[in-house]
Amino acid sequence: MNVREWKRIAEKEVLRDGDRRAFMKGVEDAGGLKTERYLTCRRWVNAVDAVCAFLREHDPEKERFFRAYYGIGAPRIRCAKDGTVAVSMQLNVSRTTVYQWRGEVMTLVLLAAVQNGLFNPLCIKETNE
Repeated sequence: MNVREWKRIAEKEVLRDGDRRAFMKGVEDAGGLKTERYLTCRRWVNAVDAVCAFLREHDPEKERFFRAYYGIGAPRIRCAKDGTVAVSMQLNVSRTTVYQWRGEVMTLVLLAAVQNGLFNPLCIKETNE
């Protein structure tokens, strides 16, 4: 796999953020067991939250973009092309800027996913030394 493919996977996972949060809330409300699926969902949610927190501190406009474009905490505009136009108009930036920000944000999501153990890009095995 290469970085582009990892970014595509990360983007698909970010788009599932709302479903993940709903699943986790259902498990928690029901007092259910925290299965491997739940723990994986928790790692992805933590990665998204970490990116939001990082962007909030370093570039609030990109955080607004991230939340609007991917529907973090609110409904997302479903069609990618319409979403790009709507977000660019909402934030008063060009479509080119939206595409650039999307790439930058996905790099951050990928880094957060690696940090949370969701990707192991260098296939490094954990040792207990």
